[in-house]
Amino acid sequence: MNAAGFSLQNHRHSYLPSIMLIFLDTEFTGLDQRKPDLISIGLVDETGQEFYAELPEVHWTVQCNEWVHFNVLPHLHGSDDYVQNEALISESLVAWIENISDKAIIVTDCIDADFTQLKRLLQKWPNNLDVRPIQFTAWSMGEDKQPTLQTLMNNYYGPGRPRHHALHDAHALRLAALYAVKNGWQPENLD
Repeated sequence: MNAAGFSLQNHRHSYLPSIMLIFLDTEFTGLDQRKPDLISIGLVDETGQEFYAELPEVHWTVQCNEWVHFNVLPHLHGSDDYVQNEALISESLVAWIENISDKAIIVTDCIDADFTQLKRLLQKWPNNLDVRPIQFTAWSMGEDKQPTLQTLMNNYYGPGRPRHHALHDAHALRLAALYAVKNGWQPENLD
């Protein structure tokens, strides 16, 4: 682990040839805001390698809505291991993504919020990261599979792994999406 809370390793996987799916979640100051500020970001690749970082409290504290105060802020780590300024997080995240030898594609359950926050954060776009994200939700495989996917995500959470924590939400998304891929789901924008 380095100061931004991730380890650099050679990534390998077997789900989709020459493509690495990266599962993204962010926490931010509120959906009710025109331009919400990022609070934390969590990414997990197919192999389980993680990236997690939080912005300093002065970056977001004034703008948080009431829901965020009660549902997000209590789960932040707040330690120097994870709290970094935007420039350092951006630089570390680009390095983490570019360490993946394959083409990488972001998978998120909310493109408008999460992918927008990622684009704002990255000062340089990683060379291997597709500019088109994939949206995945518990409904992505249709009504018949929705309960299974929702249960997979719900079962991830527990003591020490709360909802509304960017890294844990990314892990829960990963579990459901990889189950879906193993069971025939094909993202639409894979070339």
